[in-house]
Amino acid sequence: MLSTHRFVQHRARAIVALLALAAAAVALAACGRSSSGGSGDAQSLLRQTFSGVHQIRSGKANVQLRVAVTGDPSLQGPIEATIAGPFQSVGSDRLPKFELALDASAQGQDIKAGLTSTSDQLFVSFGGTAYAVPAQLVQRLEQSFARSQQQGSAQPKTSLKALGIDPLGWLQDATVVGTESVGGVQTDHISAKVNVGALLDDVDALLARISSGGIPGIPAGGRVPSRLPASARSEIEQAVKSATFDVWSGKSDHTLRKLTLALDVAPPRGKVRSVTLNLSVELTDLNQPQTITAPSSSRPLSELLGQFSGLLGGALGGSALGGSSSSSGGATSDQLNAYAKCVQRAGSNVTEAQKCASLLQR
Repeated sequence: MLSTHRFVQHRARAIVALLALAAAAVALAACGRSSSGGSGDAQSLLRQTFSGVHQIRSGKANVQLRVAVTGDPSLQGPIEATIAGPFQSVGSDRLPKFELALDASAQGQDIKAGLTSTSDQLFVSFGGTAYAVPAQLVQRLEQSFARSQQQGSAQPKTSLKALGIDPLGWLQDATVVGTESVGGVQTDHISAKVNVGALLDDVDALLARISSGGIPGIPAGGRVPSRLPASARSEIEQAVKSATFDVWSGKSDHTLRKLTLALDVAPPRGKVRSVTLNLSVELTDLNQPQTITAPSSSRPLSELLGQFSGLLGGALGGSALGGSSSSSGGATSDQLNAYAKCVQRAGSNVTEAQKCASLLQR
């Protein structure tokens, strides 16, 4: 069995993963008009796929991650996670609808969670129970999203390059593998090697956007670093032994339908001998109507947050959150809003973040 501390950590990570994909769904659902053109060589196909803005109003997303580690006997099996579900745009000034399900396993433990948006309501689910996000938080997310769309009206902020990601800058030796079907759509399959240094430049650019609040649906905050530490970056570049990137681009519209990233890493020190990472992102049923509805019943999100507070406080001696482990699970919406603002202000200051828990107590 996992310790209580690890139990809470895994579920906290689940929330982060869901919010990240929710932000991606927001971006995808807000895209503008599509570009088109004929098939060509690999570089031309990549340019048409990753440049400009493609029309994506709705569809289904499926993100899969698998990390396998050898050399450390304390690690039980691979880490695997899937986040999948439909999304649907409802206008540039409103949050899109989406219904995302997380299914993950690590260290012999399974985690299932969900995140559902009906545009005007947002729900987090754990353990078969749906928890409603307070209306004030949903309104703030919608306002932030609407502002980002207005600011980006001249140049939509939903393209990969606008997020600081430019695959054309770090893909090498691209070749057209052939024509394949993805979700019933004919695509051109392009395979390329990855320049790790150039890829990490894009990671830094994306981190900078997130930390400054430049990604719709993700608030700014000091808890997200603005760039990779120099020492960590150097180790990553030395440790990555191979990296490949595959893209499946629609033949008729050159819209991205699927991409995969495969990394083989040999850490320079420690017990771990090797790490293999495989990431896959697939988009299907693009621009087809999606049915997304609110859960039939729900509980206040404060109850779930109260459970996390109590578990983490108990695991760390009752002081980790700045108070006893008996934080109330019945915090009001105003208390929850105050807590969220407090944590955001605290940023990376753990001591200040711990004090925020007192705002959830009666």
